[in-house]
Amino acid sequence: MMLGWLIVTSLFASVPQIKVLIGRSLPQVQVMGTDLKNDLPVHGKKSQFNGKKMIEFNCSKNFAWMNNKNNKKTLLAAVSSPTGFVNWGKQKYQGELRIISSGQKNCDLVNLISLESYLSSLLNKEMRADWPIEVLKAQAVAARSYAIHKIKALNHTSAEDLIPYHLESSEKDQVSGSFYDTTSKTDKATRDTYGEVLTTKKDEVIEAFYHSKCGGKTFTPDQVWQNHKEGYSSVECPFCHGKGKATWREKLPKWQFAKYLDQILNKYYGEGGTTDPEQLVVVMDDRDLSQLKVYRGSKLHFIKKSMMRNVMGREVLPSNLFHMEDLGKNISIKGDGYGHGVGLCQLGALELAKRGYTYKEILKFYFPSFEIKKIY
Repeated sequence: MMLGWLIVTSLFASVPQIKVLIGRSLPQVQVMGTDLKNDLPVHGKKSQFNGKKMIEFNCSKNFAWMNNKNNKKTLLAAVSSPTGFVNWGKQKYQGELRIISSGQKNCDLVNLISLESYLSSLLNKEMRADWPIEVLKAQAVAARSYAIHKIKALNHTSAEDLIPYHLESSEKDQVSGSFYDTTSKTDKATRDTYGEVLTTKKDEVIEAFYHSKCGGKTFTPDQVWQNHKEGYSSVECPFCHGKGKATWREKLPKWQFAKYLDQILNKYYGEGGTTDPEQLVVVMDDRDLSQLKVYRGSKLHFIKKSMMRNVMGREVLPSNLFHMEDLGKNISIKGDGYGHGVGLCQLGALELAKRGYTYKEILKFYFPSFEIKKIY
């Protein structure tokens, strides 16, 4: 069962470490560093190498025997260095790199790193290091809240052998970088918000969401996903207008939209069958609504726009804020924004910072019901 909120009290006495998936289903892994320490728990062995060294793990051959029917994840090796850095490819990572069996004769690569160091590299990937310091601070607090939520959610389950990481370095969770992505400015934004998270009035750490551009109005989690998150509210945001990419447009043949509709109805509503494009009618909708009205013959369906985006893809629907119009043989789509639209609008926050808002004021604007609290 996924936890919706996590209690602040007695969370951490010091900075927690976070396990971040940085490589998935790799046939081989090469890591480099100085005075490397290599812990091989499956063999009960530890090795240490003097000077600069490259260690190669051939997952498709050496670790093929680790695969099992239950897809249990096994820690095969943990590589660290007294310098605090280990290289993978062209990137330098702080902390420890863990090679984990992922089944199918491949390995996953996980970075075990201090949460504060993780956040500094993240700021230059989720935003830009040259943005105003106050918007970077706002991002740091939101990202820290999201990460803390993931850490505690996994720690409260028995799934660590199936999911040996807290989150992915991807748009699924948060995009983090390597040591090369940290700057003095991202370090300062992280340091100035040290240990701060967003909480409910009951001292519960929230799963803080954010996105690139809302397009004028943010959504609540239940409008986009299936789960309700207490305390979230929709916020009118005129501040991202003129920022980033302009309004986007798309036109689809009705037969193609009918195929998408069949996938959506089957996946989310359990309805099979094939839609006849001639019997398909899309009703004009208000762009502020999270649902779309579609007639499939004589039956009316109310379909979440987020479900359409999941099936149709981000290239067709860059955001959940769009308007559809039935043109007969084609469906016209016009939309604003980029991303799911929940929580902090990054481009809107950028404009607020330029207008002199502090990071606390920015967070209060997008998360009006939540508070900032220091938990370590």
